[in-house]
Amino acid sequence: MKSEMGKVSEKAGVQQLVESFFNHGVKYVVFSPGSRNAPLVVSFANDERFKCFVIPDERSAAFYAMGMAEQSNTPVPVMCTSGSALLNYYPAVSEAFYRNIPLIVVSADRPSEWTDQGDGQTIRQENVFHNHICASVALFENPNSDDQRWFNNRSLDEVLNTAKSPKGGPVHFNFPFTEPLYKTIENVESSKDAQASIEVLDLHPQLSSTQKEELTKIWNNSPRKLILCGQMPKNGYLNEQLKNLANDRSVAIVVENTSNLQDRGFIHCIDRTISSFLEENPALYQPDLLITIGGAVISKKIKTYLRKFKPKHNWKIGQEFPYMDTYQSLTKTIPIQANAFLDFLLEDGFNRNSSRYGEQWKQLDYLTQGNHMMYLETAPYSDLSVFNLILDAIPDQSSLHLSNSSVIRYAQLFDPIKSISYYCNRGTSGIDGSTSTAIGNAIAGDTQLHTFITGDISFFYDSNAFWNHHVPSNFRVFLINNGGGGIFNIIPGPKSTPQGDEFFVAKHSFSAKSIAEAFNVNYYAANSMLEIDSQLDVFMEIQDNDRPAIMEVFTDGDESGKILLDYLEKTKVKDIPVLEM
Repeated sequence: MKSEMGKVSEKAGVQQLVESFFNHGVKYVVFSPGSRNAPLVVSFANDERFKCFVIPDERSAAFYAMGMAEQSNTPVPVMCTSGSALLNYYPAVSEAFYRNIPLIVVSADRPSEWTDQGDGQTIRQENVFHNHICASVALFENPNSDDQRWFNNRSLDEVLNTAKSPKGGPVHFNFPFTEPLYKTIENVESSKDAQASIEVLDLHPQLSSTQKEELTKIWNNSPRKLILCGQMPKNGYLNEQLKNLANDRSVAIVVENTSNLQDRGFIHCIDRTISSFLEENPALYQPDLLITIGGAVISKKIKTYLRKFKPKHNWKIGQEFPYMDTYQSLTKTIPIQANAFLDFLLEDGFNRNSSRYGEQWKQLDYLTQGNHMMYLETAPYSDLSVFNLILDAIPDQSSLHLSNSSVIRYAQLFDPIKSISYYCNRGTSGIDGSTSTAIGNAIAGDTQLHTFITGDISFFYDSNAFWNHHVPSNFRVFLINNGGGGIFNIIPGPKSTPQGDEFFVAKHSFSAKSIAEAFNVNYYAANSMLEIDSQLDVFMEIQDNDRPAIMEVFTDGDESGKILLDYLEKTKVKDIPVLEM
């Protein structure tokens, strides 16, 4: 059949790539400008089956593509010219690797014979992402035999299926191109005898009767069971399963906002709750059985606690990183989907233990929540009070994106909003591409509002995210500018050194106003709760000029750090009531 193209590169290998990407569900393509990748540009840009984006900054481009892949749940390629351009994709590649996001890197390359021969923009590109890639291959630009055509087709299927698999993530295609680069042909006819795509069937592993018997025995003999949920997309069925388990008084369900799980029976704010018992009675909350579901957990306190007060049994659920032993107590990895595993836990053979361990956790959560609300009633103007206000302003049924360091930690102190989806780059926890990732999500999820809360260092670091023509009107940014890296005003150590403000906090007096003007983004500024509140309605609405918008909120970093530490102390529960187990 005739492909829906205008012109396509004369290079047969590129034609194979285009068809394979379409067959594997690729919808979006992100380009970094260059010349060596011209065969890719002319082929995809002329094909109406793909929506193409040009992002000049390579680092930003890769995070854009990753955000699109995260939101659309489809593989998204990012394509660049040869040389150091490719290396700028690495931060996003590593983030996608630890979050199993199907980011596809396609790099144009110089002919391999010119590597290390002093030719311009020529580096060692093959296997450049070796430590953080799920699969990689170099393709033939013009396969000149049946075997080479077969190799390209087979390799494309193998690598793309790897990217999309449950244990998948980023993959890399390297394409050495010889000149001419810009030559095209009209309306390529797909060959009737073209090799069919290889399909890998998605099979769901099942527990054997012997395994079920063993797990049931451990569960029934564990009076204290803690289910800890890390980062994951919304999963309504999982949420209902966990609500059912929370009715068992011996089970504590501990989640974070990025788990996208919400119920009054769950413990949501780990750091807010755990601070109360770390010094007073830590052994009271030690589990016999720890079950972990999902990706990264943000709370450093829970990690430190569980590494010291280890459970007797620790089960990791899921196929990703089966030997990841975050709490230094892993006893079993169970490589099945969380929903299937919880169906098994809810079977009749499991006893509802008489222990009140889950109640003990939830009681403390309720008490700290009360202290939290009392503190905020009189909290001075600071990062904490700003978060309290703007989180309340996030519209229902929208997406909330959070940058790393202090922002994501502040957000975890507040109960989640059920209808909102939470996002954050917690694979590597870097600040480098937070804005770009959020915008990529907003492009792919264009039917809803996307709000991004960021700190100043993270914002300025990724300001090139706005240096393109694709930032959508459904994107809002709350920029909390406290004059430096707020995290270093909070954690012990940096402020005790003479170099604290300069080398760690990186104090500054910069504003985002000029950046907003340069990139045609609507700009709002606020220096008080009243100024924030008075602008919220117009800020969150669709702007008159159909542009995205930034509200820069100025706070005092030093004062905010002191207020947060005071908050953590004042919200602690003294003399924790101990329930009979």
